[in-house]
Amino acid sequence: MTQSPSETQTPYSSHTDCVMRMTGADARTVLQGQTTADFERARPGEHLFAIFCNPKGRVIADTLALVASEDTVFLRGRIPVMTQLANHLKPYLAFSKSTLEDTGWIVSCDRLKDQAEQAEGAQLSRHADVIIGAQVNRGHGFVEHWRSPEHEAPAASAALLSLAEVDLHTARARIEIETIGAYLVQDLDYDLNGSVSFSKGCYTGQEIIARLHYRGTPKRRLHRAVVRGSSEHLPPGIPLVDEQGKTVGSLVNAVALSSDLGALIELIPAAAAEKVLIKGQSAHLSAIEACHSASDQSTG
Repeated sequence: MTQSPSETQTPYSSHTDCVMRMTGADARTVLQGQTTADFERARPGEHLFAIFCNPKGRVIADTLALVASEDTVFLRGRIPVMTQLANHLKPYLAFSKSTLEDTGWIVSCDRLKDQAEQAEGAQLSRHADVIIGAQVNRGHGFVEHWRSPEHEAPAASAALLSLAEVDLHTARARIEIETIGAYLVQDLDYDLNGSVSFSKGCYTGQEIIARLHYRGTPKRRLHRAVVRGSSEHLPPGIPLVDEQGKTVGSLVNAVALSSDLGALIELIPAAAAEKVLIKGQSAHLSAIEACHSASDQSTG
């Protein structure tokens, strides 16, 4: 059984995430064969980023997974993207002993004033032996709270902020409904930030991802930038061009920062040294910097 996230529970923007629950004896087996993460090695209580790809190695969803037990895994992702993912997984779940359903949980974030207070890993919240939420440590003082709407919000001592801000600060690219299937894993640095295991067994898209990892050189990489002259919404996937009008990348995510926008972009590395423009707009990008060094490439 597959239950898509409800888009009528609460108003949301494209920056709103939901949490889905996969349960059953084959839950981890399904995820092992469908994502870049190694669920066979993951222990209960561990959280890991898991990327879903199509057979061509292009990303169709990014999730933060929390392994609650041997037969239960929670998956956090964008609401519209998770809706599409639920439909994508239906054929695989139909022949497995597992189900996928929406929890209805709310996702919020904060940055602790005292990072010494930040608990390691993830902590599950229970009521009468039923899991009702979780707290997930993102590092650098950032904490995600997943909770049922009926339960209390994060403590007031924390500095609340949006998940989009956390993703910008931590250089974590997100797939939006407009960019499903648009990017290779390497375009978004998922191979550099611990989202891909290169030692696990086969999974959908692995052949393409591994070939580029071991035998090729990625043409584009993830960069962080500031969009000057625009505080309005820019559609994910909008092309980026150089001064000659040649396409050199695209906008992946953007979040409002006072009068400007903070952005994660996928870009031809050499283009970062030149002027980069948003196609069809007067706004331009500044403070462009690579999110990861190529030497960070994981082989784990």
